[in-house]
Amino acid sequence: MQIIDQGIIFDATQQPAQRRFNCFTSVCVLSDGRILVAFRTGSSKDSPDENIIMRLSADGGKSWRTVFEGLEMTVDGVRGAWRHAAISELRPGRLIGVFCWFDRSNPPAPLANPQTQGVLPSRVFVLESSDAGHTWGERREIVTKPYEGIATTGPAMRLAGGALAIPYEAWKSYYDTRPGEHHALLRISTDGAHTFEPAVIVAHDPAANLFFWDQRLTVDPETGRLVGLFWTHDRAAGQDRNIHIAWGSPDGHQWTPPADTGIAGQIASPLCLPGGRLLMVYVHRHEPPTLRAVLSRDFGRTWDVANELTFYNSWAGRESGMGGRRDFGDYWADMSVWSFGHPDPVRLADGDVFVAFYAGDSSAMGMRWVRLSIPKA
Repeated sequence: MQIIDQGIIFDATQQPAQRRFNCFTSVCVLSDGRILVAFRTGSSKDSPDENIIMRLSADGGKSWRTVFEGLEMTVDGVRGAWRHAAISELRPGRLIGVFCWFDRSNPPAPLANPQTQGVLPSRVFVLESSDAGHTWGERREIVTKPYEGIATTGPAMRLAGGALAIPYEAWKSYYDTRPGEHHALLRISTDGAHTFEPAVIVAHDPAANLFFWDQRLTVDPETGRLVGLFWTHDRAAGQDRNIHIAWGSPDGHQWTPPADTGIAGQIASPLCLPGGRLLMVYVHRHEPPTLRAVLSRDFGRTWDVANELTFYNSWAGRESGMGGRRDFGDYWADMSVWSFGHPDPVRLADGDVFVAFYAGDSSAMGMRWVRLSIPKA
């Protein structure tokens, strides 16, 4: 693999205070070749003024223009904020967005309760756009009960049979003092995301010791098989484990137990390539703090770590909490200051891979991209 080009999607150093901290990347290549990137912006990484920005490039990333600058913050009379938007193309000229809103009616309250580690109330909505993300139609809510502490983790995916599948994760509510259980979930719709089947559990440890955080899922266009990667945390040990992987049936209903990839890292995104190959782009937050890409030629069963590519080096210094065992509650504080991450890959028409991610330092975090050439099968 090689880096053949790179650039900036959104220069946060040139933005006003309320747009200095940007993260939670989603990238979509439209059928006409344009690239749309959605991301969260705010005055800090955990702020009640957060909302969504979308930028569009018609020249492969060389230039960008803002096409969308956020949704109305108040939902059903409650002041809130939009923390995540994940975009995919339903069909040429028609986009679907999965948007996650959090109740910020008490602005000083952090996203995670420092005493319980539960998270603020949230809601998930589906919206559609017919003008490349410039405007979005009426929102439709995905009812996520009985699960609480919801956060979306990716866009709507078209399954082999034509259904749509939307991934998200569940934790616990803000004032829940119990230890808490984590679930990686999938909701499937056969009518274009108007109604949904009951949640499918993608990954969950019944003992509530291993947490399969931030699932990133993708569909193999050749076979219809699904694959997911997970930032995996061991609560008893107070440390992360290696990235885990699970494989799903084409209908999204059956999943293998998550397996150890042997690769140390946090958030990891898979991208299916022709010939049963799988690309992983992932966050390596330990020393040296970097973003990396590694290729598998057997759909994620083994990885060519000897030839992995580092495509971003952080110069912001040692990342908080990476020195050893960490109290579980401290992870929330760490996440609010980590300075790079959330790489999201897409395959371009010529076979190259475009990856969008956030990066910066304690003063500003902007959005960047890199274009990678991938060895042929």
